[in-house]
Amino acid sequence: MFLVKYPLDRICVKSGVLCPNCQRKVESGEVAREEIPIMKALMELEEDLKELRTGNYIKSFDFGDEVIVILKGDWDKASLDKIAKELSSRLGKSAKVLLEGEGVKKLMEQLLYPATILGINTLWLPDGSEQMVVRIPRRDRKYLRGKEEKYRRFISTILGKDIKITFE
Repeated sequence: MFLVKYPLDRICVKSGVLCPNCQRKVESGEVAREEIPIMKALMELEEDLKELRTGNYIKSFDFGDEVIVILKGDWDKASLDKIAKELSSRLGKSAKVLLEGEGVKKLMEQLLYPATILGINTLWLPDGSEQMVVRIPRRDRKYLRGKEEKYRRFISTILGKDIKITFE
């Protein structure tokens, strides 16, 4: 039986006691301490969900009321939705599972679904920094209503870049 690969040892995650190697990964920032309960919940789900028996865990982000998990593997949308639903019930907060490795636009499409992305532009600012502008059709504004700032913060954290969402 194949299992998802994690950056920390399974025994360390399940027990909550980190070996020196795993402790070093947490202290260096390679793995955030907030990711450990998410990894533990995913490991527990592997026993029940056959969908979770392949692939790699990449990263997760805990935004308080919502968790975003990025995995790498060969899952379809239905499997990702099933994993997200089970993870939500385990963690007691909303969860979204995204696939990594298909580019920035695909990652954003998964995050902002069902809104459509018209394009992504890079804007270079006078101070030398850059800002990504995500263009979404006006008709899809209803999908993000009241959540624009939340999604902007999610994308900025995940990509490490300043993001602006515009509606055309």
